[in-house]
Amino acid sequence: MVLRVVSVGEAVLLGASGALMYAASWQRWGGACPWGGRTSAACEIRQDHRYDFVAPSAPWVPVGSAAQLAGWSLLVLAVAYVLLPWVLTGRRPGPVVAVVLAGAVLGSGAAGLTTLRSGLVGRPVDPPAGVVPGLLWLFLPPVVLVSLAVSARGWGLVAAVSLFLATPIVCSFTYAIGSYDANPWWEAISAAFVALAGLCVDDARTLVVSDARKVNGVRAA
Repeated sequence: MVLRVVSVGEAVLLGASGALMYAASWQRWGGACPWGGRTSAACEIRQDHRYDFVAPSAPWVPVGSAAQLAGWSLLVLAVAYVLLPWVLTGRRPGPVVAVVLAGAVLGSGAAGLTTLRSGLVGRPVDPPAGVVPGLLWLFLPPVVLVSLAVSARGWGLVAAVSLFLATPIVCSFTYAIGSYDANPWWEAISAAFVALAGLCVDDARTLVVSDARKVNGVRAA
């Protein structure tokens, strides 16, 4: 029952995070870059890194409420990271994974807070504790997700891989790269991976419970 509640909560968190990031992406690209449409002068302008809204840096041009939405998305995702070990593997993380997970949560939370504050004041805000949270946000989530993927099976593995593809370090070297600067709608692609993980976690919970019952049945025998 507890795992059921946790998995439902995790699905809601991941779905909300994905929806918020998609809305943020729409704020930047909607109207300027139609999905699948031809590149226009307006679209080329919007691809400039000046319009990047995730943990923005100077010079930055805010577009609507993109930064606020993205900030909330990252904060929700940071909370979702806390529950991942139980949802994907059915057990608490080991001490090493727990420490790395804590760093990933702090880094993601700091990135979300920085993005949200920047959007609220309309200018780039320095992250807390300098560059350290940014490094945690970039490098630790992939480590956590790879570690969990090793122990996950079925839909849990799909969820871990999907979240891995949504991490900023993967985005930065793949689908976020455009012909000019940023690839149109890349944040929406990342959001889709997060939402897909949310759809997978409930089936992952079912598989974990099934495995646990089989193990208990073998022990009872």
